[in-house]
Amino acid sequence: MMLKPILRKVSTTLGITTMVAVIGFSSFKCLSHSKILSAASQYQLTTQPSRTLKGDSTWIYAIAISRDGKTLAAGGYDGKIMIWNLQTGKLLHTINGYGVAVSSLAISADGHILASGSWDRRIRLWNLQTSLRIRTLSGHSDDVESVAFSPDGKTLASGSWDKTVKLWNIQTGKVVRTLHLTDAVKSVAISPDGQLLASGTLDGKIMIWHLGSGVSTPGYGQLRTPLAAHDEAVWSVAFSPDGKHLASGSYDGTIKLWNPLTGELQHTLEAHNHAVQSVAFSPDGKMLASGSYDQTIKLWNSQTGKLLGTLWGHNKAVWSVAFNPQGHTLASGSEDETIKIWPVSSQVKAAIAR
Repeated sequence: MMLKPILRKVSTTLGITTMVAVIGFSSFKCLSHSKILSAASQYQLTTQPSRTLKGDSTWIYAIAISRDGKTLAAGGYDGKIMIWNLQTGKLLHTINGYGVAVSSLAISADGHILASGSWDRRIRLWNLQTSLRIRTLSGHSDDVESVAFSPDGKTLASGSWDKTVKLWNIQTGKVVRTLHLTDAVKSVAISPDGQLLASGTLDGKIMIWHLGSGVSTPGYGQLRTPLAAHDEAVWSVAFSPDGKHLASGSYDGTIKLWNPLTGELQHTLEAHNHAVQSVAFSPDGKMLASGSYDQTIKLWNSQTGKLLGTLWGHNKAVWSVAFNPQGHTLASGSEDETIKIWPVSSQVKAAIAR
């Protein structure tokens, strides 16, 4: 049941086989470990996680943290979703809702609803407290790769291999708009004010769409800013908390920072020596975290684009990173079947302030 999507993805994007990893690795500029570690040493980054979470043995593709910082959800290759108490490290629930990989997770701003996208082409909505299924959203004709809630929790965006982004009414479960793109959609994000939607695609493009104040807004769902952003697939997009910056992580090994209103490229961040699969801003917007197939997490000054340091701890690809809303903790999910919780050191924050 999983064979078809795995083979198709391996042949066209970042693979999950050794052969593809080796081929991809050779195309990137390798940086010396000493150079990267010197940055970590300079700012005294914590190089060991404060906690490692491990449930069922499965690759962790997606993680999401609730706005109150108490709950972490993780989804993986085996189709299960694990719900953890982030403060105690206790596993609260395991949801067996899928027979194929869970590729994306998002938690509504009020912390009540967990949305999950999967390779079975469906999106499911769950009660985060009880883990009971609320509704299943069906409409995509291929694997769902990314989901994102609007700030008011009324709309969910989903990106799929069927080359569309769908906007869903959470209350009714109906599609209110379908956006058509040039290639498979790997990532979606909605700006903090709910006005803009960004999508990243397999052909390296970023599309920024107008949402306004809702579906009744004139021009709702219209393309606003197309960007020929990267040389390879855009695996992750994320808005800064103030909405003034958009970060994109790509299979080409770079991260780019954009002005989402004008499409102006602000910075190109280069230090990873393999594909960047996830990017996330800290709650104050001053720091950016990136997770990569090179098994590392890097922390950046999002205002200057400077590398602050590297977190080493995973021994396989890092698929997902997320800050807790308080900004003192970073979580990472990996192909090594673990979720690691990293304290964000005060030295890094002081370095950014300087």
